[in-house]
Amino acid sequence: MHRELRNVDLNLLIVFATLAEEEHLTKTAEKLHLSQPAVSNALSRLRKLFDDELFVRAPNGMRPTQKARALKEPIQQALAIIQNQLRPEEAFDYTTAHKHFSIAVNGYAEFMLFPVLMGHIRRCAPNISLSVMPESDANTPERLRSGELDVAIDYLTMRGKDFIEEAFLEEELVVVAAKDHPALEKGISMKQYNTLPHVSIHPRGHRGSHTEILLGRKQIKRHVVMSVSNLISFPPLVAHSDMICTLPKRLAMHFSPQLPIAIHPLPFKFDKITVYMTYHRDKRKDPAHIWLREQLYALRAQL
Repeated sequence: MHRELRNVDLNLLIVFATLAEEEHLTKTAEKLHLSQPAVSNALSRLRKLFDDELFVRAPNGMRPTQKARALKEPIQQALAIIQNQLRPEEAFDYTTAHKHFSIAVNGYAEFMLFPVLMGHIRRCAPNISLSVMPESDANTPERLRSGELDVAIDYLTMRGKDFIEEAFLEEELVVVAAKDHPALEKGISMKQYNTLPHVSIHPRGHRGSHTEILLGRKQIKRHVVMSVSNLISFPPLVAHSDMICTLPKRLAMHFSPQLPIAIHPLPFKFDKITVYMTYHRDKRKDPAHIWLREQLYALRAQL
């Protein structure tokens, strides 16, 4: 592989990426400050390198072949990674910087964390924007690698030596039920936890939700009568029914003043759940990314 890479001129890939973007020889030459014959020569070498025409003449310029379309994104990503590594690190001035971040979290974290975070950002960094994406799924590792996603905050861990995974916070689980639940005047027993009707959350892909995974490991059975898509629905549902649910204590405490609910400790020993913040190693020293992580950790202290 190294012998083959020695034969590749990086400048050829730059021409390819620009031509794939412009689809026009003259515009590519102008953008790269090259002559049109120089771009034509580079295209000839690229065709030999990839054993494909790559770009063919069309009425309005150059039309990429199927192989060129497949190569476009990987080559652009590779060039971006090289450019980021060569670029000198500059201080990040959040007060004036125009920057967009993308963060994957579950509905509970979005509900609890981001109103405070966005209020802070709007006050001190008005040109920063955020996309809050759905919780981690099978595509999250690749989205972190490509840079489409900056951070994932989740109970479930992510495999891969190219990721940095930091303990973000710990969650204690509790049982929540209606304040006047007739069966729970003296608290909740293990038998009641097993037999009373539960509201639960839909499994996440083949792994299930964090609660289902951890309760499953302890072989704890529940009588689930309703499944919903978001933890935020749990407190209102149990407040007006005979159902119970298992929730992070922070979320239960948030709803306690607003709804007629009672919070009970779990009737069995259960360790606190660790929530992780995961990001790609390429972002470790990036000044803007460091600033984002600092804001998230500062926010954690307010929970």
